[in-house]
Amino acid sequence: MSAPRPAEAGRPPWGSSKVAKPHLLESCLLSASGISKSYGGVKALDAVSIEVEAGSITGLIGPNGSGKSTLFDCICGFQRSDAGAVSLAGESLQGLSAQAIARKGVRRTFQQLRVFPALSVRDNLLTSAQSAPGFGYVQELLRLPSVRAHERAMRERAEAMLEEIRLTRLAQVLAGHLSYGQKKLLELGMALMTEPRLLLLDEPMAGVNPSLVEDLKVELQRVNDRGTALLIVEHNLKLVLDLSHQVYVLEQGRVLMKGTPRQVSDDERVMQAYLGVRQTAGAEQDGAID
Repeated sequence: MSAPRPAEAGRPPWGSSKVAKPHLLESCLLSASGISKSYGGVKALDAVSIEVEAGSITGLIGPNGSGKSTLFDCICGFQRSDAGAVSLAGESLQGLSAQAIARKGVRRTFQQLRVFPALSVRDNLLTSAQSAPGFGYVQELLRLPSVRAHERAMRERAEAMLEEIRLTRLAQVLAGHLSYGQKKLLELGMALMTEPRLLLLDEPMAGVNPSLVEDLKVELQRVNDRGTALLIVEHNLKLVLDLSHQVYVLEQGRVLMKGTPRQVSDDERVMQAYLGVRQTAGAEQDGAID
């Protein structure tokens, strides 16, 4: 495991409000307003509204089934919401395909790993950037100068990304042979190949060996330090509260509250919804974090 960066010394305790950098939190990058989504008679999202400030880290927490991944899908164009609007830096994303939204600067990772196991680590990174400029079939077939220039730039970026995610020595290894934690780092690198303005991370620590959690955490902080805004869904409550500038809490498809990490960790409603604290037969029963 790599040693923590000097900047991490003195990190505030769990639930402390993260101090915003002077240039952060000045403008709204992502706005999702009144998002609703139903499946038959089940309402997965009920008029959910969230905002992500430029350059910030925003946490999105809640128990299983609260609508977190569905909200991600609606923001990124993988599903169409029944109602509501999504905009990026004031530009509407309504009706755009997932590919078009990605080209606008919004990328995401998934709960289930999405890497190409039969391709090398390097080729996974290159593949993730193939369609970034929106080249047409004829342009690629004719190998126009713009296509060749893009490919050179992406090869250089892939080498830099391999170093960034500490997988250079495994560049030629098939992705299917990596450990789970290494695949998580690769998926993160793939999402970053096109230098997104906003990165949505769906449970980035799920299934990761505890020895690699700190490495992934440091990597997410580095990504944010370079200016990429992060929206993180994660069941590791301590990690979310430690990293985030602000946190939204979902329960049964609605926003229960939003606030600073300290406000969220101190709110009894959040502990009841997220930790499953209930009064039963006069005794308090504490549920575990899943």
